[in-house]
Amino acid sequence: MWTQLIVPAVCAGGAVFIVSALIWMVFGWHNKDIQPLPDEDGFVQSLGGHELRPGLYMWPNCADRSEHGGEAFKARWKAGPWGTINILGGQPNFLRNLIGTLIVNLLVAYAVAVSIGLVLGGVELTGGVLLTCSMCQVLVPALILGAAIYCLGGLGNDLFLGKQCRFIGTSFLDGIIFAGVQACVLWWLWPVI
Repeated sequence: MWTQLIVPAVCAGGAVFIVSALIWMVFGWHNKDIQPLPDEDGFVQSLGGHELRPGLYMWPNCADRSEHGGEAFKARWKAGPWGTINILGGQPNFLRNLIGTLIVNLLVAYAVAVSIGLVLGGVELTGGVLLTCSMCQVLVPALILGAAIYCLGGLGNDLFLGKQCRFIGTSFLDGIIFAGVQACVLWWLWPVI
């Protein structure tokens, strides 16, 4: 049974990867989500003097949590500015990042397919075939599961780290599109009796 779901999952994950690439490289609705710095050269030079190790930084912040209740921290918190910055350990490797994204898309598609296959109940652990599927048996659950994963997976962190509403909204729209594409491909290629 599990091998019967590999081709639909690979095709669904690959389709999501292609749609994601089109969204980011052709359609451009994320262009306004990530703003350029007004004085990038000056900002980068000022960061260079701090020898920051790779990681996510947030300010205002304290090295010791006990300082959060202190007057100095409260004053910095009230005055601002507030922000986060992610320092990378080296030059971005887009090929590695793309491969990682593809692997995640494939794993999500396979996990959704296996979940639906188990719920359908037409799967025998000995390798039996799947039930004939209807739209309600595969498409709708795949859409719901895919939307839950792609839309809600990072939402908590996005909200906590204060990402802009536009960025969250376009990412949510991406997730709905990814879930729809994945669901349609899984339904189309679903193995049936």
